[in-house]
Amino acid sequence: MTVFLKSVIGGVFLAASLTGCGGGSGGGSGALVTTESAAPTTPGSGPSAGSSSDSSGTSSPTLAQQIEALERKGDYPSLDRSSDIAGPDNNKNGVRDDIESWINTLIVTELQRRALMQKAKTLQQTLLVDFNDKDAVQRVGEGLMASNKCGASRFMPYDEFSVLRGKIEAMTANTRARAARYMQFNKASSGSSTTYPSDNTCEP
Repeated sequence: MTVFLKSVIGGVFLAASLTGCGGGSGGGSGALVTTESAAPTTPGSGPSAGSSSDSSGTSSPTLAQQIEALERKGDYPSLDRSSDIAGPDNNKNGVRDDIESWINTLIVTELQRRALMQKAKTLQQTLLVDFNDKDAVQRVGEGLMASNKCGASRFMPYDEFSVLRGKIEAMTANTRARAARYMQFNKASSGSSTTYPSDNTCEP
């Protein structure tokens, strides 16, 4: 089965809107699969981080303010906002330390945790790959698909993985520079194709 990858500008715009505030969809159905889908849903979130007003003219909190509030409550992790695209990875396992710390707080099985770490690692690679190296971009796209298949095999129902994957995606692209790199990856991988893996794609 061949799956075509295309740019996901809408989902990336949501990640980009997290700039300064901190802060995935595969499947075996044979349908068109994008590299990654929209970021996590937060109450009242939308494609812009700007303030909005309801029909009564009351100003609503911006997405940035909502995320900051969730961080203060402990419902959302406090993330690295350094200017470095890669961010801190002291144990050199390919996953940013703040994202790994958040994954380790989740009440999941060890196999599920490994699947989430695999997803975080492949998402991190979308920011670091050389966009002029088409083969490297292709390998990262295949890695994203493999990590989606792994997650689907570890989480029942799949929706649980989908929500967590979306959060990891938004955390990965949590600054303006990181979100811009993620959009560049989607542009570089647009139009590429690969075969949906049929074997076990979970890393050891």
